[in-house]
Amino acid sequence: MKNILTLLFLILFCSSCELNTTENHKNENDSMVSFENGDIMTSATEDPLGTKFSYPTGEAAITSQIKRWAPGFQSPWHYHPYTGIAYVVQGELTVNYDSETSIDDVGGEKSIVTSQTYKAGDKAFLGVANMWHLSENKGSEDLIFIVSWLGEKDKALAVLEEK
Repeated sequence: MKNILTLLFLILFCSSCELNTTENHKNENDSMVSFENGDIMTSATEDPLGTKFSYPTGEAAITSQIKRWAPGFQSPWHYHPYTGIAYVVQGELTVNYDSETSIDDVGGEKSIVTSQTYKAGDKAFLGVANMWHLSENKGSEDLIFIVSWLGEKDKALAVLEEK
């Protein structure tokens, strides 16, 4: 009888532990990201640096990506030949631009001329095309963002700096 009571106690205890773990995990996920109905971008015609948006000249293709970067992540210097529509879901995305170096200068020295930071909950923005930049997560939590590139079929979405 004592063994049966001990077994029942263990089953009840383990069941409540599993339930609490599941509820805590669910609550963490629910509080991590919340959405409201509404527009995240309306009639955008310029990127954050004032460049007018234009469609690609070849056969149009859209590529959508979800990116998750740990705190401290930093991309290499690169540029995109196309505009992208970006939206930060969690954390902060800092983009550092070099507006003075020609995109043809793939091996030259790059330097930060201006920076922009985009935070979760901000409106979506157009990614700057044809300008060297490096992007980073300067925050203390994972950065999650979505970007959809308005590019050309079978063409690269980014050009990396050569070292």
